[in-house]
Amino acid sequence: MKFFCALCCFLTTAMLAATLSAGEWFTDFEKAKAESLKTKRPIYILFTNSDAAPDRSLDRTIFSQRKFQEYADKKLVLMKVDFPTAIHLQPKAISRQNSALRAKYGITILPTALLLDANGELYIDFVKADGSRERHRRTMNDIMDFDPPKRYSEYLDGFVKKYTPPKIEEKKPEEKKSEKKPAKKPAQKPDKKPAEKQQPAAETYIPDENGVLRIPLKPEGDFQEWLKANEEAAEKVKESAKEAAEQTKESAKDVAEQAKESAKDVAEQTKESAEDVVEEAKEAVGEAVEKTAEEAEEAVEKAAEKVKEAVGAGEQAPAE
Repeated sequence: MKFFCALCCFLTTAMLAATLSAGEWFTDFEKAKAESLKTKRPIYILFTNSDAAPDRSLDRTIFSQRKFQEYADKKLVLMKVDFPTAIHLQPKAISRQNSALRAKYGITILPTALLLDANGELYIDFVKADGSRERHRRTMNDIMDFDPPKRYSEYLDGFVKKYTPPKIEEKKPEEKKSEKKPAKKPAQKPDKKPAEKQQPAAETYIPDENGVLRIPLKPEGDFQEWLKANEEAAEKVKESAKEAAEQTKESAKDVAEQAKESAKDVAEQTKESAEDVVEEAKEAVGEAVEKTAEEAEEAVEKAAEKVKEAVGAGEQAPAE
């Protein structure tokens, strides 16, 4: 009898432990990837707000049900990325991880679920797989109408069956290359020689096409000969500089002469054009004066005719 009671207690404890572990959700992304790699199952990652009504409804009708948990234990690695209202009570490491995951996968609406591979790469975006968010919403509404845990598991299984675990190459340990240190050379003793008298430093002048380069050089051979050659080079530089100055002066004179001639041409053209304008103005004034004189004569004649008519009318009036 005691053996039977002990056996019953053992079985009850084992069943309870199995129930508690069923449908376990990871909150550490690295652990979820390691489990996916180990089991060769995709990661079902759920971005959720556990305090929101739609999220609680999904948990109550699907995720907490035994049918879904049994399916998930065989086919999925569950990962929950939670953004609760009291987020300040969440461990800081988990909070930072969740924010980084949300930014990485571009999550803007909660709840949102994705399927990932063991490397964390996107495998299935259910919204895009269904064609649009509206179609995905209709699909979920149809699933929620009847036996949601079973029908949602069947919906997921259509994608899970096509999942192929990524190939991960094992890193071979790098062989340490034996580095041969160069043998130390025996230190050479400096030869003791009497210090030679150094000649004073000077500059050599080397002319080129674009100007003059002043390059300090150490004299080789006889210092006096080198200094003489240096002075000759300096004279050549002076001569070339004078020639360049003369050429510049002549070109400046040419430019000035051309400017004077062009200025004269412009002045003459301006004078001629001014004279033409004056002539045209005189002609216009003359024409205007002639027209005005003609109009005045016509006006005088008309006035004289009117006066004659008026005088004639005055003479005829008493006779009547």
